[in-house]
Amino acid sequence: MVTTENLWDKIDVGYEVPTLVKKPTYMQLFMFSAITWNRHLIHYNTDFAKKDGLPDVATHRALIGNFMAQMLSDWLGYAGKIKKLEWSVRATAVPGNTLHCKAKVVGKRLEADGKVGDCEINVLNQKGDLIAPGKGVVLFY
Repeated sequence: MVTTENLWDKIDVGYEVPTLVKKPTYMQLFMFSAITWNRHLIHYNTDFAKKDGLPDVATHRALIGNFMAQMLSDWLGYAGKIKKLEWSVRATAVPGNTLHCKAKVVGKRLEADGKVGDCEINVLNQKGDLIAPGKGVVLFY
């Protein structure tokens, strides 16, 4: 269900955004490679990825960023939009991993363009290992 409620008044610093759980598949990585014209074999050829020192094909940095964006967008619904998103992939995620996209509101402020929230974001695998830390800035309507 997409929200249209006034989230600004309902959240405080420390608020935890609902977690988004994703489980990348071989087909998803292949299709993401195709749609983004990413021909690097580490994303869809297991043998090549292993020869390159990876445990299996690697989830794309951009796809991990898309998971973060989906988490924020799902939370905001029609009550806001993503103003800025940045992340850094620190570990490899492979098909079969369960990725937990988590975020916490770490700041709220009024700016010239409106009500702004700062979010600290982390993508963790099923073992709790950090895959990608990030930061998001959202604009509430």
